[in-house]
Amino acid sequence: MRKLNSILTAVILVLFIIHGFLGALNMIDIAVVITKHMARFMVVLIAVHTVLSGILTARAIKAWKVTGAPYVKENTLFWARRISGVAVMILIVFHVLAFMSTSSDSFTLAYFSGFRLAANILLVVSIAVHVITNVKPMLIAFGIRSLKPRAGDILFFLSVLLVLFIIGFIVYYIRWNTI
Repeated sequence: MRKLNSILTAVILVLFIIHGFLGALNMIDIAVVITKHMARFMVVLIAVHTVLSGILTARAIKAWKVTGAPYVKENTLFWARRISGVAVMILIVFHVLAFMSTSSDSFTLAYFSGFRLAANILLVVSIAVHVITNVKPMLIAFGIRSLKPRAGDILFFLSVLLVLFIIGFIVYYIRWNTI
């Protein structure tokens, strides 16, 4: 089940990068690319990932109860992964609700308030935390033991993308509120 969840996570990560990149280009008004079907597919994959992660978490908690040793302080990374995942799920709801379907082929943002800007920036930050805290277990599931050779490159790439996503939201917020 961990391997399946890792494969699912990798697919979600690739789709997230594509969705975020194209969405940022849309909001900055550089290009208009509709990603509605991909976004819906991502929501389904995220729901499956959430169920699988919930099952794996329940198994871990059950094992802790059997051994009588939860080691809560020692498992802060475990809980950071779960909490950031829950934060991502809640913020995805706000992100999805920010978009209203006006026709079968396009999305348009509803009024893009400061609250929506903050919620979307928090979404990007919580996804960053969730990805960073979960990279190692995902790589282990794929049989990769060390991230060190490419860690700097991967973190730089993700950082640039996340900054682009945030810039897209900020530019869109400014454009929306000045027009």
